[in-house]
Amino acid sequence: MNIHQLNVQYDERHDRLLVRIKTVQEQEIRLWLTRRIGVKLVEPLQTTVARIESLDPSVTLADEESRKILVHLKQEDFLKKADLQTPYAEENSELPMGALPMLVTEVTIHVHANGMTQLVIKDAGDELQEPRSCTLNMQSFMVHGLLHLLQQAVHRSQWLEPIDPPDIDDGTSDSASIRRSQKKVYTH
Repeated sequence: MNIHQLNVQYDERHDRLLVRIKTVQEQEIRLWLTRRIGVKLVEPLQTTVARIESLDPSVTLADEESRKILVHLKQEDFLKKADLQTPYAEENSELPMGALPMLVTEVTIHVHANGMTQLVIKDAGDELQEPRSCTLNMQSFMVHGLLHLLQQAVHRSQWLEPIDPPDIDDGTSDSASIRRSQKKVYTH
């Protein structure tokens, strides 16, 4: 499967990321990424980018900070060269996995010695849907592209925004006494 285009969009109604992968053969694979999978996939993709780039014999990574710097520099280089302006081709495509997106429950990533990356994507299925899986073979620039689009979509989703903790009422503050006095009492 030769990938032509990638698209990752946050779907607010479903609170999921919709990943669409278009091939040069005019086929489209659709994937749902939940918050758990979407957020957890970023770090392995960053590690994958570092592994791909470290296949170059002139690159050695001494520590985690070096890895992060390398990933950042390679992402910047990718963004300078990438075509992020061409809209995703929306025309009718063949849907070999069906019209309903696969609900991704597991992703396995393998980096081969030649720099090609294989993503094995699984949907465990349920009582309504049989288990499904697909395998994507990606060149390094596509892995960079997927990482970039995933990071953008996770940012747009606001999944990483901090959640303010609720006010804790220990009963000692004036506001606590106000809240207690305003409590509604229901009787029969």
